Amino acid sequence: MQDPAVEQLLPYLQRPGRDAAGNGSRLWIADENTLHGLSAVTAAHDIALITNRFDVAQRARELGFATQFSDFSFSTLEADSIQTAVYRVSKEKPVVHHIINEARRFLAPGGELVLAGLKNEGIKTYIDKAKQLFGNGVARKVGNVYTGNLVKRDCARTSAALDDKNYAQLRLIRTSQLDFYSKPGLFGWDKVDQGSAFLVERLPGIISAAPGPPASLLDLGCGYGYLSIMTRDMPLERRTATDNNAAALLAMQENANHYAMQVEVVADDCAGGVAPDFDLILCNPPFHQGFSVDAQLTDKFLRQTSRLLAAQGMAVFVVNQFIPLERAAEKYFKRIEIAARNKSFKLIRLALR
Repeated sequence: MQDPAVEQLLPYLQRPGRDAAGNGSRLWIADENTLHGLSAVTAAHDIALITNRFDVAQRARELGFATQFSDFSFSTLEADSIQTAVYRVSKEKPVVHHIINEARRFLAPGGELVLAGLKNEGIKTYIDKAKQLFGNGVARKVGNVYTGNLVKRDCARTSAALDDKNYAQLRLIRTSQLDFYSKPGLFGWDKVDQGSAFLVERLPGIISAAPGPPASLLDLGCGYGYLSIMTRDMPLERRTATDNNAAALLAMQENANHYAMQVEVVADDCAGGVAPDFDLILCNPPFHQGFSVDAQLTDKFLRQTSRLLAAQGMAVFVVNQFIPLERAAEKYFKRIEIAARNKSFKLIRLALR
């Protein structure tokens, strides 16, 4: 389904470029909402795309776009080099502020930043802040979508930057349970997720019921790497951690280094390019938005887990109590058990036989 905010940005990418030399270059800043909008734009010599999502980068390259996969690092762009940048605002405020700040640097004088987002996403506030930063701008509303057109003026060079919480830097988070590196841009970036903590608490008992100790681990959708870190005392021969988000991969690698752990950190879309077989797969999946469940994403995680799991292996998922993962798993697994539960979460143990 096409995102309505992305739809408002497409005309800026569908129109012809200014000239064959690529002057008036355009930058498409693409987050997770952009995936279904890619096929609506024809790749052109003057359109570059940058995204922090591996699946978006993969699809964009397939369609012929000049694509950069990074944690929204714009260091390769020279100052005053881009004429038009379009951006469907992300969920996290520090990410949006970081991108608006960077756009002020890389846009040419008179260059335009086009922002779009839904009314309940704070888009009106983002547009107002960007107006002050850029020195010019207008907003319009179509349905539930607001679009802002911000034009860079000379005063934009001296205006104070928006507070992005030092977005680009990993920082050490100290908790009572452990220390870890993380950063804004990740869900729950500065805390220990309670579902993951519940999984770790019960994992020794779950493993003890298996035929033998696991030799290999896959942390599927690793985030900053909490589940991987918490296996550091297990005598595993191989650890692999994968995520779709560039910030997660940076944090996971830093945490592996911090704890002197050998972890293969892989950028991938739900481990689509990772080879089997793993004795143990751990996952705290991003299945739900509020109280709605993305059935397609649920099936994707379960399908890939069944492909990656060793014949005698075991997968353990932690999900909210209301998610009917057991029913969805019947399509792929012979053995499906609730290994533990509390008031908020349940641990589902999956096996192929």
